[in-house]
Amino acid sequence: MPIPSKQIELTKFQWKLESVPSDAGVIPAPFSLRSAAEQELEEAVSVIQASYNLDHQWSGCARYIDNIVLPAVGQIFKADCTCLFVQHGNRVIAASAYSVDPINGVNLVSGPCVYMEYRNRSIGGALLGATLLALRELGVKEAIGQALPSSPAAKYLCSKFSGQPIAGSTVEIDSSAAVS
Repeated sequence: MPIPSKQIELTKFQWKLESVPSDAGVIPAPFSLRSAAEQELEEAVSVIQASYNLDHQWSGCARYIDNIVLPAVGQIFKADCTCLFVQHGNRVIAASAYSVDPINGVNLVSGPCVYMEYRNRSIGGALLGATLLALRELGVKEAIGQALPSSPAAKYLCSKFSGQPIAGSTVEIDSSAAVS
């Protein structure tokens, strides 16, 4: 059975990293934040893929996730392993893969991806903050991310830390296209 596909409309968002508060990445208790290790690609892919696949906003976008997002995450682990994990005990419950050099035009390659059962606990916002701070520590001045325009991420999460939609950046992507 073929993977469902549709045209995807994404809006890019930009953050000026000097304005991100130094406490933006504080993860709420009892959760903890850590950097992923280069041998943890499979764990990152598992969390990121589940986060997208179980979110009804991304229904019909499997090819985009499989052909664009996950290969970009793989590139990150091959290059410099810039990925953050949030843990609950020993379980990784959230991941955010990012890149100093934009991949497919974005620094926030996966965006903050949180397992469905852990959403609405301030983890996504804190993980976004931690990712932006990590990029700032690596010398990045402005970070770019993207989201579905009608999604809660676009409406609430991307505006955190003064994130702004980039005028004219909403584009349609053929979700069957692969990374070039």
